[in-house]
Amino acid sequence: MVDKRICEMRLDNRKATDIAQLIKKLIATHTTISTMESCTSGLIASMITDTEGASAIFPGGYVTYLNETKIFIGVDPKVLERYGVYSKECAEAMARTVQEKLHTDIAVGITGTTGNLDLNNADSVQGRVFFCILIHDEANCFEVNADVTGMTRHEIKQMYAERVFDALDRLVFPDAE
Repeated sequence: MVDKRICEMRLDNRKATDIAQLIKKLIATHTTISTMESCTSGLIASMITDTEGASAIFPGGYVTYLNETKIFIGVDPKVLERYGVYSKECAEAMARTVQEKLHTDIAVGITGTTGNLDLNNADSVQGRVFFCILIHDEANCFEVNADVTGMTRHEIKQMYAERVFDALDRLVFPDAE
């Protein structure tokens, strides 16, 4: 009988290899990237920097867990008031803000709920995340609705981050196999 944990670890290792290959392609093409993360708490930035040489294309990112931090970094408070923190508009504003601050070709903004509902934000829905991948001035916004029942917060963040990398790979390198 095969141990389920070993299978999951192999899948995780395969996914990590795919992400490393994506980051190496960004390095090879001198394509810079930055992040502004809420629900993933910096995991996307961490996964980018797991690849040697990533400092050539990743100047940094922001973890903006609180609304006030998003506003402090530069997200227009009117976006949060009008659309809510858990919205594609907020994700796009986060991406545009970090791209403007760090002058990158690509910027990622991600906001959503991991685990329990957020009592501080009425628009919180368990398992819903919005992310935006801004390539130069073109916004590519996504919504993910996932059944996260029984998942740990780390597993949820990992799933969200992997969705971002999958979308990023398809958008930046559409002809790659």
